[in-house]
Parts: sequence; structure tokens; C-alpha cells
Amino acid sequence: MKKLIRHIIFILFQLIVLAASAQNDSPEQLLESILESHLDKIEEGTDMALIIQDLEYFLEHPVNINATSATELARLYLLNEIQIQKLLEYITTYGPVYSIFELKTIDGFTPNLLQKLNYFIAFGPEEQERQPLKEQLKYADNQLLLRTLGNLQKARGYKEKDDGTIPYEGNRFRYYTRYHFRAGDRLSAGITAEKDPGEAFFKGSNKHGFDYYSGHISFKLNETFENISIGDYLVRSGQGLVLWQGYTTGKSENVLGISKTGQGVRAFTSVDENYYFRGAAGTAKLGNSKVSLFYSHKNADGNLEFTDSVVTHFTSLQSSGYHRTASEIADEKTIKFTNAGAIFTHNFNHLKLGATVVYQQFDKAFILSTQLYNQFRFSGTNNYTAGADYLFSKNNYTLFGEAAISKSKGKAVTQGAIVHVNDQLGFSALFRHFDKDYHAFWANTMAEGSNISNESGLYVGVRFLPAKFVTFSAYSDVYQSEWFNYSTAGPARSWDIFTQANFQISEKTSAYLRFKNEEKDQKFKNENRYINLPERIQKLRFHLQFQLSENILLKTRAEHVYYKGEESENGFMLFQDIQFKPGEFPLNLSARLAWFKTESYNSRIYAYENDILYAFSIPAYYGEGFRTYLNLKYQPAKKIECWLKLANTWWTDRETISSGYNEIAGHHKTELKFQLRLKF
Repeated sequence: MKKLIRHIIFILFQLIVLAASAQNDSPEQLLESILESHLDKIEEGTDMALIIQDLEYFLEHPVNINATSATELARLYLLNEIQIQKLLEYITTYGPVYSIFELKTIDGFTPNLLQKLNYFIAFGPEEQERQPLKEQLKYADNQLLLRTLGNLQKARGYKEKDDGTIPYEGNRFRYYTRYHFRAGDRLSAGITAEKDPGEAFFKGSNKHGFDYYSGHISFKLNETFENISIGDYLVRSGQGLVLWQGYTTGKSENVLGISKTGQGVRAFTSVDENYYFRGAAGTAKLGNSKVSLFYSHKNADGNLEFTDSVVTHFTSLQSSGYHRTASEIADEKTIKFTNAGAIFTHNFNHLKLGATVVYQQFDKAFILSTQLYNQFRFSGTNNYTAGADYLFSKNNYTLFGEAAISKSKGKAVTQGAIVHVNDQLGFSALFRHFDKDYHAFWANTMAEGSNISNESGLYVGVRFLPAKFVTFSAYSDVYQSEWFNYSTAGPARSWDIFTQANFQISEKTSAYLRFKNEEKDQKFKNENRYINLPERIQKLRFHLQFQLSENILLKTRAEHVYYKGEESENGFMLFQDIQFKPGEFPLNLSARLAWFKTESYNSRIYAYENDILYAFSIPAYYGEGFRTYLNLKYQPAKKIECWLKLANTWWTDRETISSGYNEIAGHHKTELKFQLRLKF
């Protein structure tokens, strides 16, 4: 172990002193850097497929910068509201842009940003000739994706018990397939199917094959009816206080990226079995106004309560998506959930106004357990939420906000501002307040808790470039809850602080140093009662990246976590990555060797991993041991791509891994993933 640590320290030292010429990020490396910039609050299992899908689409079909919109630019996940506004104003004032170098004259468009942006944009005519539908169908994109993955070791849930039964109904592998058809911006259609590990496949409770099916068709009739979606879709509106489905950015190293650009109705192509609508939706554009209407009716998983064998109500909605055991299968699709609503937006010169209304109806009463933290949460069969939002952007300033009310008369408000003083200095601020009885099932806005209620907070961020090769980012977030939460024994106060310094040591070498401190009141047991005590988590990370050659990229990271609850704990992690692309040969390789040592799960450390396309991996390192992975992408033909990932975690401090039905005997856990994509 000492020899390994000395070796990694030696590598760190060597990389710091190395410097050389031009760095050429590959598209794969660029996608990874954009994803990782959003990951400060993300854990394993978060669905990032939509971001990856957008970025990969724009790599193959770049945005015509001279004929684009704010909504389309927001889907690049590179520009904030001020940068989008400045770019559109520049084109309006000076006419079409014909070179990436011309964008250097726009405030806020740094060389680093332009280098990333260059992969996703094109400089076409201001008035694009519209292709007829027949022509778009002729050159449409077709993709078929096939994927399987699973753990090589058998968990306890797949083994026969003493009574002869096996807890999990199916095998330990995940099967996934997706077909997607896209004809420009006129027509999109697709179907997705998935079986999770442990679920039956063409037998038992899934005699028709996969456990989960999703499909959609989305088309544009004309310039007025710009979107009609049938099947599964997402809706995103305002600042997310009423309705925002799917992943959304939160507190991260992008300290100025705190506002949202509502993306309206979008086709759903992921495998998250909960956060989407199933039905029909349409959007009409009338001048500078847009109106979207949507209706959804689908089944959801819920825990039913019975009296004399008669269902009286349900106590919770299940969000895991797993249907492996008898109890999970019994909860499957037991609740009928109806949603309907409307979104209205109107654009002025520098101002966008919007309104959102959503109505929900359950076929059974939703009655939570009687714990104190549930006292003000939703109870009943129906709810409605309505909100109004705005976004004003001019020169170097952006103001945005949303206010909403639910059927319970609980209110919520968020108000933010972003100021770019100049290319070197920018500020952001966001105030939020959610009443403890505010009920919005689809709310997903910037907050500490996932349940948008019972929280008030003030966020302040700053981005500063003190020198050409240094970028400093920091934020502070102070928040409190006026009532009990699941993890607190009463009203609670919390505080986060984050700082990061990025260094461009040379054109081939970059590094960053990050510190984060979280202090929050948490519930701890004191003799016969629970009380709030302060809990602190401090994280310190050093990350170094070096382009050894045109074909080889090295990444080295050291991270420490200090946890202070009832007791103090420490966690450490070191890793070395290599990414290799051997010249003209159509192969990409990425690999990692990591060592970790934490005193318990409380001091765990998360680290992003390269993965197969549309998959996402950021596992928790806890306990003591090593983790390695090898990720390969091979393209034997222009329209055929294959991925293979093999990852192994070796714990040196235990003989069993996990618990319950997921328990694995031994100290190794090996994951295997394979994926094939065909384009035609």
C-alpha cells in the first residue's frame, strides 16, 4: 500500500512540472467535461441520458448559429442566460456570424468556452431553406441500441433459500433496447424497453418480455403548431417551481448557472419509470406567444393499505422502478395517476413572461403515515398548482423568478439575479422560500431538498479571473426548514460553502483545487428521544489533467473527506486515469486505478467514471480497497459502434458486500457492460 501511495505521489509531481504545446480535446473528452461540471450534487442512479442525447445530437448536427433560438442554445449546456442573450443580440445587430473567431468580440465568450462551443455550432445562412418533409424522411436518422449489463457475482436475492424459494423472480442482468427515428425537426419517433436485474423476462410477471416499455411520436405540423407529442414526453416550464421533469442543474462549480430556460414539451426516451407524462401534448406558436396543453394518464407503483381485504388508500409512491420480489410486484401499477395542464409564455424584447397550471388526480386516496414530518405534506385524491414566472436579460444583467401556489394555499417563490461585471468578474444570487404545506409533485428547482417544500434559503455565487490562467469560483448557501424533515428532529439550519480554483498551467496541463464545507442539523438519538445535532462534511480535492500526447490523456485525483457527527471520521481516495486513442485505429480506451479508505459510509467519496454511451456512472467509494475499470469503444464500421466496460471493486476490510437480498459473499464486486449501436 505504501508503495502504491509513493507511486501516485511521484506521478503527481511529474505531471505538475510537465508542460508542452497544443491541447486538442476529443468530442468524447468534451462531453465528459461538460457532464462532470454538473455533478457536484449527483449520485449514482441519476438519469443524465437526456443531456448526453442532446450533446451527441449536436455533435452530429451542429446548431446553425445564425438561425437558432434561446431554447436550442440552452440545450448545449454551455451558455448561461446572459451569454445566450448577448449572442442573439450580436447576430441581430451585426448580421450573420461566419467564424468562431468573430465570437471573441462578445463579452463573456472566453477562448476556453469558444473551444468547447466550436464542436456544436455551424455558420450557416441566416434564412435556412426549409427542406420538404419528403426530403427529411429520405435522409432521416435511424438508431438501434442494444445493451446488457450485470454483476458477475450472485447476490443473495438470486440464491435459493432454505424453503426452496428464490427471492428475485428473474436473473441478475439488465437488458435494454431502444430504437429512435428522427427526420430533422419535423418528426421523431421511438420505442424503449428495459428489464432491471432481478426482474422476470418472458416469464412470471413479465410474460410479454420486458418489465418496462416506453414509446413516443413527436411531429411539427407547421410554423404555428410546432410540436405535437403522443406517448411519453417531458414538460419543463419556468424556473421549475411548478413543473420541471428530468434532470436539472443545482449547486455546482458552474456558480453562475442558476437560472433555467424552459424547454417546453420534449419527447421522453429514457428509462426513468416515474418522472414523465404519458398521453398527449401540443404546442402552438402565435407571434411572440406560445401555448402548450398536455394530458397524461398512467399507472404508478404504490403501497396499498387494506381493511377487510378492501383497498382503502395508499401510503407512498414507489420510485425505484424495481419489480423483483413478490412485494415489489404487488405494488406494481396499482395507482392510476392523471395529470393535465397548460403553459403560456410571451416574449418581449428583453423580457419573457410565463404561467403554468397543473392538475393531478389519483384514483385512490393518498394518505401518508402519521409521523410529524408528514403533517403538512399532501393528503387526498387531487391537487392543483399554479405559478407565474419571468426572465429579464439586458446588457450584463439577468433577473428571473417564479411564484406559485398549490391547492392547500401553500406558497413558494424563487427570485434570482446574475451579473457579469466584465469578462473577469461575475456574481449570482438566488433567494427561495417554500411553505411547509406547498404541494407540487413535479417541482424541480434549485434547492437543497428534493421535496420542494419546507425550505428557505439564500445562495450567493462569484466567479473571478484574477489572472489569465486562473479561474476562481465560489458560492455560499444558507438555508433552513421551519418544520420537521425525515432526517431532522425539529426546525433546522444549514450552511454550505464551496470554493474552486482552476489553473491552466500550460496548453497541455490543467488542474483544479476544490474545497466544500456542509454543516446541517441532523437527527441523532439521545437516550430515549431524538434531537438535532450539527453534522459537518468537509471535502478537499486536487485534480490534475495532462495531455501526454495527441493520443494519451492522463488524469490524477486526490480527495479527502472529513465527517463530524456524533463521532469524527476521515475518508481518502486516490485515482489515476488514462484515456487512449491509437491514431487512425477506431478504438477509444479509458481505464482507472483507484485506492480508497473511509471509516464508514458517512465519509464516502463519489467520483465520475467513463461509461458506455447514454449510461452514467458515479459510484460511492467507501470502506477500504481498490477499484479498477476498463472502458472500450470500438467502431468496426461507420454505422456500427460497440462498447465494453469491465469494472471491479475489491474491498480489503470485509468478507461480505452490501446487505439484504443485495448481499454478495466475498470481497469482490465485478460489473460487466456491453452495448451495440447500429445507425441506418
